[in-house]
Amino acid sequence: MAEARKWQGKTAGGKFGQRFLLTFLKHFKVTALYPVLWVIIPFCLLFARKPNRALYCYFHDIRGYGKWQALRATARNAHTFGKVVIDKFAIWAGRADQFHIKLENPGLTQQLLRQEKGVLIAGSHIGNFELLGSSFQHHEKTINVIIYGGESEQLSQQRNTVFGGNQVNLIPVADDMSHLFTIKNALDNGEVVAILCDRLFGSPKKKTVDFLGHPADFPIGPFRLAAQMEIPVLSVFVMKEKRLHYTCRATLLTVEENTTLNQKCDSLVEQYVHSIEETLHQYPHQWFNLFDFWNLEKQSQ
Repeated sequence: MAEARKWQGKTAGGKFGQRFLLTFLKHFKVTALYPVLWVIIPFCLLFARKPNRALYCYFHDIRGYGKWQALRATARNAHTFGKVVIDKFAIWAGRADQFHIKLENPGLTQQLLRQEKGVLIAGSHIGNFELLGSSFQHHEKTINVIIYGGESEQLSQQRNTVFGGNQVNLIPVADDMSHLFTIKNALDNGEVVAILCDRLFGSPKKKTVDFLGHPADFPIGPFRLAAQMEIPVLSVFVMKEKRLHYTCRATLLTVEENTTLNQKCDSLVEQYVHSIEETLHQYPHQWFNLFDFWNLEKQSQ
């Protein structure tokens, strides 16, 4: 799958739209914008054909929904995605305090965040990963979040300002791969590194796994690094509930001691994928990889 087709690396809306959202959400509650989605989403469903086709295939071909059920689910998914995007802008505007986050396993995360070793958090494009820092409030470790470039200068500066006040450090992916040294240094220093692990972003290092009954490619780089450094790996998903409520699901991925590096890496990838499956079974309408994730178009040719 060509990465240019899958992901453009920019938040939609243009500079004016982004500036408006950031300004509006600094002063008003995020739910004030939710009703606008009833006007915007129908246009998106009509004109954003590729993302909607990918969503329809996810529900119809992957999840096995009937035609009309898949169409309704596609519309519901788009509406939920719209709310999550608005929530993200509220977070970037410094209003994360509006959201109520329930941490499913607080004892596990607190234990890992207090130990000396670094921690790798593997996220995904489901739910709202931007609320990660708020999910682990009162933590003692710096959380380094790997981000992908291409955002406007205004949005990038705003995110750095807001997250910097919550012990969250943003590490942009660099063309010269220098971010890899930053990641390793952070883990060596006992910090947390959070990365979305469900897209390849051009990396040739991948593993094909059964995902929701169909083969799909996942990157192995982050998991290989964790296995080499013998640091714990958490799969974490922050899932939207009703209105301003979220649930943070955290699962510790484990490996057997007397196994090779490749076996440990494969096991981590498989467990991570399984954790996504379990989460999507409960939240099927929060799948936000809006492209042909399973290469279904290529397979049908």
